[in-house]
Amino acid sequence: MRELQEQFARRLPERVAEIEEAWQAALGAGWEAGRLRQLFRLAHSLRGAAATFGFADAAAIASRLESLLQEVTASGGPPDEEIARRIAGLVDELRSQAPSQDGRGNR
Repeated sequence: MRELQEQFARRLPERVAEIEEAWQAALGAGWEAGRLRQLFRLAHSLRGAAATFGFADAAAIASRLESLLQEVTASGGPPDEEIARRIAGLVDELRSQAPSQDGRGNR
């Protein structure tokens, strides 16, 4: 299990980067529904994997992101400014969970 955790930790920065890219794409596409769904799928996937491999903080942040995105997609419209700011903050929090170049990170 330790090896799988280390493998997840090594890939976490890449997964967070995918979420950041999807977030920027959603912003740039005027909140197009397909872009928001992609961002939701990435957050959902990260939540499950992070929880499985013992990264509780990352799982909790991804869960909050997933919930906000679910609200946005259910509303059928773009998020208001406050929700957009909260989403951006959660993406930033996820970035802080990714291990640094020396392999250390938060769990």
